[in-house]
Amino acid sequence: MNSLKFPTRNTPILCQGITSEMGSAHTELALAYGSHIVAGTSRDKNINLYQDIPVFRTVQEAVRKTKPCVSVIFSSPARALGDVEEAVRARIPLVICTVEHVPLHDALRMVALACKYGVTLIGPSSPGIVRVGDCLAGNIPAHLFPKGNIGMIGRSSSLIYEAVQQLAEQNMGVSTCVALGAAPIVGTSFVPIWEAMLSDKQTKAVLVIGQLSGDLEMELAIVYKRSRRKKPLIVYIPGQTIPPLSRTPLLGTKTLNPADIIANKKDALVSAGAIWVESPSEMGQTVAKVMRLLEKKD
Repeated sequence: MNSLKFPTRNTPILCQGITSEMGSAHTELALAYGSHIVAGTSRDKNINLYQDIPVFRTVQEAVRKTKPCVSVIFSSPARALGDVEEAVRARIPLVICTVEHVPLHDALRMVALACKYGVTLIGPSSPGIVRVGDCLAGNIPAHLFPKGNIGMIGRSSSLIYEAVQQLAEQNMGVSTCVALGAAPIVGTSFVPIWEAMLSDKQTKAVLVIGQLSGDLEMELAIVYKRSRRKKPLIVYIPGQTIPPLSRTPLLGTKTLNPADIIANKKDALVSAGAIWVESPSEMGQTVAKVMRLLEKKD
C-alpha cells in the first residue's frame, strides 16, 4: 500500500457520482473550500459538464484525461463495491468511500482489492478528510473546524464534531482530520494515518477517537510503543460506562464484556505511552493540558 499523503488544494480530485444528490451538494462545498476537483463520473449520458468540471462515463477515462490522485465516491450501497473497484483498478492512490450501509461481504471485497492494487482506501462509511483551511475531500462539515495544530483520527463522526467544538472552546484547532468510518470493516486502520501525521509539520499532537469493536486501537498501541519518533497521542474510546454484564451485538464483542474490551485497550495504549481520556466531555481539556506541557518542554 502506498504511504498516505494528505490531499491539499493542489491535489487533483475525482468525484464519482458527481451528479447525484449527495455528490453535487458536496462537490459544491468542496469547490467553495478550495479543493481542486478536476473530474467527475456519472451514469447520466446527457451530462458532460458540471460546474465547469468535465464529467466522464468511466473512471478509466477520467484518469486518462485528468490524472486525479484522489477519488471521492458518492454512491448507493448496492453500487459502492463496483465504484470502489473501478477506482482501485484505475490505481488512483487514495480512494474515499463515503457510502453508508455497505454489505459486509462487499466491504471485505473492497479491502481485498485495495490491498491487491496498493491503493489506500478510506471507508466505507467515511465522511472523508479535511486539511483545515486547505482542502476538503468528502462530506465533512469543514466550516466547523478551526485551524490549528491538532491532528484528529476518528471512527464516530458525531464524536469528532464534539471534539472539534471542545477544542474550539480551548482556543485550539485542527490541522488535519481523517474520519475512518464506523462500519465494522474499513479499508484503513489508525496506523497509516498516524504515520502520516507523524511526518506532518503542522500537526503537533494527535487525538484518536476509537471504537469499542475491533482491534485497530491495539494495532496503534503496538506501533506507537515501537516508534522512535513520537508526538503526543491522546485517545478516547466510547463505551466505558456500559455495565460490566451487558452484551453488545458489535462485531468482535460477542463473547467479551464491553468493560473488559475497553480495559484491555486502555492498558495497551497507556503502557505504550498514550494519554487516556476517561470521558467524552474531557477530550478538549485533556488535549489542552497536553499541549501546555509540550510548550513548556519546548
